[in-house]
Amino acid sequence: MYMEINDQTTLHHIRKHFSDYYPYLQMEFYNKPHKKYEKSDPSDLVYPGKSIIEIRKTHLSGLLEIQPWYKVADVEKEFQQRFGLSVQVFWNENEAWHQTSGMDDFTLKELNEMGWNSSDESVITDYEQGS
Repeated sequence: MYMEINDQTTLHHIRKHFSDYYPYLQMEFYNKPHKKYEKSDPSDLVYPGKSIIEIRKTHLSGLLEIQPWYKVADVEKEFQQRFGLSVQVFWNENEAWHQTSGMDDFTLKELNEMGWNSSDESVITDYEQGS
C-alpha cells in the first residue's frame, strides 16, 4: 500500500485509506508522540477532520509505503520521522478498539488477522465451513 501525504491530506483520508487495506486496524492521530510500548493519552487525540497543514510543523510531502510485514512500531515511527505526525495504531478485538501499545512488535498482517479472528465474521465463516 502506498499513501501520498501532503498539506492538503486530511487525517480522515489517511485513516480510511489505511483501514481499507487493514479493516481490523485503525489509525488515530495525537498532539504528542509516544514511545514504543506506550499508550497515547486520549486527551491528546486530534480531530480526524483536520488537514495535515493544521497539525504539523514539518511541511514535507511524500509517498509513504506501508506493507503487511511492517511492524506497528515501525509504521508509527515512520509517520513521526518523515511527516511529524504522531500516530497510534489500534486493533479491533471483539468489536472494541484497543491501542497496540504492548503489541508494537507485531506486524500489521498479524494484528489484522487477530482482529478478524476475534470478529463475528470469523465465527460465521468458520461455521459455514463446518469448522
